[in-house]
Amino acid sequence: MSHKKRFYLAVVLGLLGANASNASAAQDLYGPDYPGVKFTQKLFGEDRLYFRLGAIYMSPDVKTNSITLSNLSEIAEVAVEPGEQEGDAFSDPLTIPAATIGYKLRWGAWGGGWSLETMAAMPPTLELKAKGRIADVPLVTEANGIPTGVPALGEKVAETKVAPPMVTLVKRFRNERNFRPYAGLGVVYLFTYDSHVTNPILTEVGEPELEIENKFGWVGQVGVDWRMTDYWWLAADFKYISVKDVSATVERTFIRAPGLPQYQYAEVGDAEFNADMNVYAFSLGVGFTF
Repeated sequence: MSHKKRFYLAVVLGLLGANASNASAAQDLYGPDYPGVKFTQKLFGEDRLYFRLGAIYMSPDVKTNSITLSNLSEIAEVAVEPGEQEGDAFSDPLTIPAATIGYKLRWGAWGGGWSLETMAAMPPTLELKAKGRIADVPLVTEANGIPTGVPALGEKVAETKVAPPMVTLVKRFRNERNFRPYAGLGVVYLFTYDSHVTNPILTEVGEPELEIENKFGWVGQVGVDWRMTDYWWLAADFKYISVKDVSATVERTFIRAPGLPQYQYAEVGDAEFNADMNVYAFSLGVGFTF
């Protein structure tokens, strides 16, 4: 091969290498060429927004503070003592699909790695149950010495949909590594709706009114990311969610008393449950950074 041909070949290879290098740099600079990536980066900036999709396992830990009966009717006062009752409230664990949306902050404090996160999921239905004396022993056994025939309530009490919006400030460590642990702290707002009593004894005559208090609480989290590529990663996350002194009130409760035929039904009164709502939440997911 002549010197001239070798020179031209070297120039062509150099140009091809430069183009490949520029293409690779452009890929590193602007992210993967997926639909919607460029538009999202125009809105939020490059390497700012991230998204994680997976499943979350939630285990409620309800700490009952009190169960109180009040505003008893005349016949109910004869049959049952007002005031605090023995028993506890609880709820079963559940697993639902959930997504995490995060935004990276450009804070340089303590090595950077700061972000804000929130969760998005279909509101789960939380089953509220009772155990102990209030579930196993009839509240109204007799009135003026006459057995009422009212059975024990059992564990089933009510259902409610829960939509707890939360925001956490997260600090990631070892950002230059593939294995990146993190920790976070934030606020949560317990918001419930479509709450209704499901106990067959309490709903035989008519459905009582159930109101659950909405309150602020706090959430702490720890987790780890495992980076698979520049933009895809796996994540394991644990959250502890705590909302203190949540009150639930059941009003306008009527029950049928088979042992008292002179009464078609009897108005019982109101019941108030007060508890600390704590939730242990563990999630696994796949994340993508825009």
